[in-house]
Amino acid sequence: MKSKSIKIIVSIFLILLSYGFVIYKVWQFEEISQIKLSAQNYSFCDLLILLLVFLLMIFNWSIETFKWKILINKIQHLKFNAAFKAVLSGITLGIFTPNRIGDIGGRVLFIDKGKRTFGVLATGIGSFSQFLTTISTGILGFILFLFLFPDKTIINPIFNKITGFCLSLILLILIWLYFNIILIKQLLLRIPFFKTRKNQLEYLSKTKPGSLLKVLLLSFARYFVFSSQFYLLLIFFDINITIIQAYISISLIYLFATVIPTTTLVELGIRGSLAIFFIGMFSINILGIVLSTMFLWFINLAIPSIIGSVFFLRKASFIKTNNYI
Repeated sequence: MKSKSIKIIVSIFLILLSYGFVIYKVWQFEEISQIKLSAQNYSFCDLLILLLVFLLMIFNWSIETFKWKILINKIQHLKFNAAFKAVLSGITLGIFTPNRIGDIGGRVLFIDKGKRTFGVLATGIGSFSQFLTTISTGILGFILFLFLFPDKTIINPIFNKITGFCLSLILLILIWLYFNIILIKQLLLRIPFFKTRKNQLEYLSKTKPGSLLKVLLLSFARYFVFSSQFYLLLIFFDINITIIQAYISISLIYLFATVIPTTTLVELGIRGSLAIFFIGMFSINILGIVLSTMFLWFINLAIPSIIGSVFFLRKASFIKTNNYI
């Protein structure tokens, strides 16, 4: 009974920390006070765009749920509703942890005891597929940026071609590694946590290439969804750039936001800075750029994390501390 009480207290603490982080990030942006929230300031088309962004948020995390279900299907069968709750719970824990590592803990809470190491591996593969998607689209965006907008760079054209070639080579290596993910097993065996779970690492060798391809395609679909959300918010906040300029800029924002080591506490600030730098090459509406970045973060992460906290608390309150992993 005592351990259960401790578990509930810890869970409540994590939820309050998550809420506090969301409030802190919103409070930090003074630009939000400059928004005129009266419906009279927006046309029907503007409100429709904002509604579409919210609907795409649901679609975004639904795709992520399908991804996760594919990866854990052979471990434990979860209905879509339960898997969706797990994904939202992961957002709740991940939102205030470095590189959203807490996402794993929130999800595996919904997996039965004895199978949670498999859940960790499955979530890791899903994250790797999304990472690969971000890198590949970012590299493509970088190459297109170099060749379509040479006036925006002062680097030698020959250097640009060499850079494009090297990035493409890196991409091919990452793709090869993704479809040969069993090679990561040897690296994991050097970690004390996995040394005692060698048999569970066999999950990596049992993940079929067909399943990996489906997960990767879903990652690309999800990337297209939240990139489209970003573009719609740019339109909403009167950023007048072409769709090609927008998607190239967005791909570069996500590319550098992914490769720059950071923690969630500064993630939004870094994304805002990158957005100002890349989108700012095509638009002088800095306020609109910052607000687009902030609203995307709030819609795609803050709101789902608040909803996920309800599912996390309900699940955590029924699980003893020593049953977590």
